[in-house]
Amino acid sequence: MDDGRQVGEGFDRAAEEYDEVLLHNRQGAARLVAALPPGAYGEILDVGCGTGFVSEEMIARFGTARVTGVDPSEGMLERFRQKLAGLSVEASLIQAGVHEMPVPDEAFDAVVSGMAFHWFPEKPAAVAAMARRLRPGGVLGILAAGTGTDEEFREILEGIEPPVPRAWVDVFPLIHRSAGQLADYMEQAGLEVVDVWEERRVRRVTPEAYLARINAVASHLSAGMDPDEAAGHGARVMQGVVDATGPRGFEYAFVKLFGVARRPG
Repeated sequence: MDDGRQVGEGFDRAAEEYDEVLLHNRQGAARLVAALPPGAYGEILDVGCGTGFVSEEMIARFGTARVTGVDPSEGMLERFRQKLAGLSVEASLIQAGVHEMPVPDEAFDAVVSGMAFHWFPEKPAAVAAMARRLRPGGVLGILAAGTGTDEEFREILEGIEPPVPRAWVDVFPLIHRSAGQLADYMEQAGLEVVDVWEERRVRRVTPEAYLARINAVASHLSAGMDPDEAAGHGARVMQGVVDATGPRGFEYAFVKLFGVARRPG
C-alpha cells in the first residue's frame, strides 16, 4: 500500500461519476448511521469523506451541525463542497490522509468513515488515529469492504494470460479485513466495541457496470503504467469478466464490514 497520494489521485479521476457508479456506498452509509447508538452528534469528523455520503446521513438522522471532512482526493472534496450549499451545516473540508489529518484530539462527538478504511495504510494505526479524535463518550463508526469482497474477480485476474500486474491480484488481502480484525483494532485503540459485523450480498450486473465500479475505486493501481500497456491489460480483464458472465449478469459477492465503538468516559 502507498502513502495515500496515489489513492487520492485515483479518486480525483473518479470524482465526477462517483455518486452514480457507487450508489451502493450511499446505501451502506445509511446502514452505518442507522446503527449508531442514539446520542448528540453535533460535531463530527468524517475520515475519507469522499463526496459526503456519511456526513449527509449524519445530518439527516442526528441534525449534526458541524462537519470536518478529511480526504486525500481534492476532486472528491470539490464534489462535497458542491453539495454543501443545500445542507444546513457548518463544514470544513481538508485534503489529507488519515495519518496526517490536521485536526485536534478529543474534539468530536463522532468520527465516521464510509468505504475508505480498506484503502487506509497501517490499519491499526488508522483506527488509533481516529479514536484519539473522539471526545470521552464519543462514537467511532466504520464501514468498509470486508474479506471476501470481489473474490470472483480476484480469481479471474489470477487466471488471465499473459498475466496482469501482480499488484492487481495482491491488493485483495492487503485491503480487506474481517469483523474480528476490526474489533481487535478498536480494542487496541482503547475503545469499547459496541458492535462489529459483516453483511454479504451477491450482486449481478453487466460486465461494463462491474468494471466501471472497479475503475472508479481502484484506478490508482495503474498509476504510472504505460497507457498502451494498461489498455492491453484492461481488454483482457474485460474479456475475462465477459467469459464469466451468465444469463443474469456477472455474479460477485460484496461483503460490507461495519464497526461501531465508543471511547470510554
